[in-house]
Amino acid sequence: MHCPSALGPSGPPSLSSAMTTSSSATRTTTVQAASSSLQLHRIDSPEDEHVESVLALFNAIFPPDPSAKRGSLQTWRTKLSHPSSFILYLAPRTQPTKPVAFIFVTSRVYDSPLKSGAPEGLHIWLAGTSPECRAAGCLTRMVHELKNIETLTICTHPTRFPHMWNYLTRRGWIQEQVFPEGKVMFSRPDVL
Repeated sequence: MHCPSALGPSGPPSLSSAMTTSSSATRTTTVQAASSSLQLHRIDSPEDEHVESVLALFNAIFPPDPSAKRGSLQTWRTKLSHPSSFILYLAPRTQPTKPVAFIFVTSRVYDSPLKSGAPEGLHIWLAGTSPECRAAGCLTRMVHELKNIETLTICTHPTRFPHMWNYLTRRGWIQEQVFPEGKVMFSRPDVL
């Protein structure tokens, strides 16, 4: 599969919102960009019919870890049931059930306040892009959609995910905490 750029010629596209409803229990907000053939979707409900498609993408990108529950549908639905949680994903306009990139955002209370003083905020729990769509601007486009979130954090392992580490450090994300297993928490700077 060839992946088109998720960004327009001058960076993140200007976006206009449209709403599609699958049923009364599910809601997917679709944000369209005229300059991209990828469409941005938002999932707010654990019962949304597209949760399983995004989970399948996650499981295709990341190797299974039997000791972790992050690859289970039940875990995703439980996390998504929190009122602040949501998933953003990009999919080709012609195939909205075939996601190529996603961000799963949840609420988080921090072990100690961030350098900004924030004791809690929203956290990118998981994020991923299919190999054929890496370096096409997918993560940048989705993070741009989170610009109105006051406090946003993400964790990564610099040795396991060097591309994510480079993405965050090049964009000035602030290193907040290093965990014993080598995972590092970053917070988004005030100005991106």
